[in-house]
Amino acid sequence: MLYLLEVNALVAAFVFAGAGLIMLGLFAWQEAKAYAAARRRMYQHIATLVTQPRFFANSFAISRSGSRSDIRT
Repeated sequence: MLYLLEVNALVAAFVFAGAGLIMLGLFAWQEAKAYAAARRRMYQHIATLVTQPRFFANSFAISRSGSRSDIRT
């Protein structure tokens, strides 16, 4: 009787260990996908910031800043 209990305990341990490893793998996979998606969004956001023209770098703003600096000196 004790032998069957030990065998059943070992089988249960292997089954639950396997299920735990599968669940851990699925969790790691989901987190890796979320990390990759967030990293891609960050790089896209940085790329749009770099490629967009600067608001204050147009010719009107440059001419206004130049005329103001001439008044102060």
